[in-house]
Amino acid sequence: MLQQPETPPVDTSDRTTIETVARLAGVSISTVSRVLNNRDRVNYRTRERVLRAIRDLKYQPSILARGLAKQKTHNLGFVIPHLSDPYYMGIVQGVEEVASEQGYGLLVWSRPQSTLQFFSQQRVDGLVVVGTAFSKADLKVLSHKSFPVVVIQQDTSGGVPSFRVDNYAGARSMAEHLISHGYTRIGYIAGSDNTPDNADRHRGLSDVLQEQGLEACRLAKGDYTYESGYRAAEELLNLDPRPQAIFAANDQMASAALLAAQNRGLLVPEDLAVVGFDDIPQSAYSSPPLTTVRQPTRDLGYLATRTLLSLIEGADKARPQRVELPVELIVRRSCGCLMSASPPKAR
Repeated sequence: MLQQPETPPVDTSDRTTIETVARLAGVSISTVSRVLNNRDRVNYRTRERVLRAIRDLKYQPSILARGLAKQKTHNLGFVIPHLSDPYYMGIVQGVEEVASEQGYGLLVWSRPQSTLQFFSQQRVDGLVVVGTAFSKADLKVLSHKSFPVVVIQQDTSGGVPSFRVDNYAGARSMAEHLISHGYTRIGYIAGSDNTPDNADRHRGLSDVLQEQGLEACRLAKGDYTYESGYRAAEELLNLDPRPQAIFAANDQMASAALLAAQNRGLLVPEDLAVVGFDDIPQSAYSSPPLTTVRQPTRDLGYLATRTLLSLIEGADKARPQRVELPVELIVRRSCGCLMSASPPKAR
């Protein structure tokens, strides 16, 4: 009577290795490696046997070891201008989702100039750069070194893939919405001068006003921070006559404009409409809830990171050079359009 071969002993300690997985699955170490790295074709039944062994042993492959074997760190860099803006959180979610799916760690930096050398020395396998965290010159240097980089909300001309939203269309839709409800004097709180998103939003608003034969928007400069939004709102509210509506280039500055108006005893939206851009999570819970333009921030991060991983794997020819995603107008109480078609009257 034939006897079944004895099952090799299984190491159930915390030091489970790829060899242990191979013994339990009854395959070679190279087969386990191919399954882990999703490389080459492995027979379906063999793959299932390996995956079952991995689950039974609760085996966690060493990302560091895999990285050394491929001369990769299995880390991605995510660079933003600063950490205080909640707008970035949606992008981080999309980036982290892809990184986690593919077994990559994520290093987040908000002081980019001090870390450019760190990245260029390939302590990470690739970079997702948001806005103006790196200058175009810095991006060009990395691109010429064939270092994988993608950018979000920035224009590039050096062959770096870019992912943006249609800021111009978003601003146009907000302007058309306000004008259709009777607002004819609109103030604009601008963001930073060196960002293409601010220029496109200002242009979208200005074009609609011109097409409708209305006076140009009253402009006050901010820099996307809450503090700058408050100062800019104060400047607009000091005008005579003051604007009937304030359109801020992002929700943080719009929230500051709400406070500036309330500190003057103005009711929003009865005395003044206030609207923003981004639809950060806090916007739905401000007092009153903020009318804004919603950006698909998670999708920006997700698509950009998928492209970055393709670059890391060498799929250079298939990379998109410029992706532009649509935005959505979100109407809440701060513009007054849900309550009445009549604009507030300037005092």
